[in-house]
Amino acid sequence: MPDYQFAYLIGDLIAFTVWLILFIHRKDLRHKMLFLSIIVGFIGPISEFWYLKDYWKPLNITNTTIGIEDYFFGFFIGGIASVLYEEFFAKKFSQRHLRKHHWVVILIMLMGITVVISNILFFILKINSIYVGTIAFLIMCFCMLVFRKDLWFDAVASGLLLSTFFFLGYVILLIIYPDIFNKMWYLQNLSGIYVGKIPIEEILWAFGAGMMTGPMYEFYTGLTLKKST
Repeated sequence: MPDYQFAYLIGDLIAFTVWLILFIHRKDLRHKMLFLSIIVGFIGPISEFWYLKDYWKPLNITNTTIGIEDYFFGFFIGGIASVLYEEFFAKKFSQRHLRKHHWVVILIMLMGITVVISNILFFILKINSIYVGTIAFLIMCFCMLVFRKDLWFDAVASGLLLSTFFFLGYVILLIIYPDIFNKMWYLQNLSGIYVGKIPIEEILWAFGAGMMTGPMYEFYTGLTLKKST
């Protein structure tokens, strides 16, 4: 019988392996990876304020409500999601900057609006936190794309690639921990729809997270992408 207390950490190690490969292979994207990894890393533990209430109950090595695994998860997923599009489609940054708007100010405003909407959906309308999280990602993404229509393909491709990564990662994790969803998720609160043996909510969440995170650095810096030679 596998010890499910280590399941979350093993999942993080799977993500770390992919993160490290991308970090070594794409030297030109290391700054972007670290930037998004650090930011999303801190969002990981903070987001548990919502997710632990109705979505899941993860076990961790410290037997605490929030564990170090939460930060690792955000750190690695943030970095991976930020560069999957560039790696898969052989893209690199162009030297051209778009300076039409004050992107940093706009990004902070969008984040604030998204947080307000998310809390209304969760605390007032009582929508499950995993759906609220996914909706928040998509709202944030679509707002960025209003200003940067050139990033549409980046966003959609990043969403599809990250959801594919999640699926494959869970396929590996289920081999080691076949009962992980029954032990660590509130399945009764979910739709009951599965992709393979994986709750569809996990795939949808990954798609939303990828759509938001993939183009975020380009939006923040005003950078554009071009085909790598």
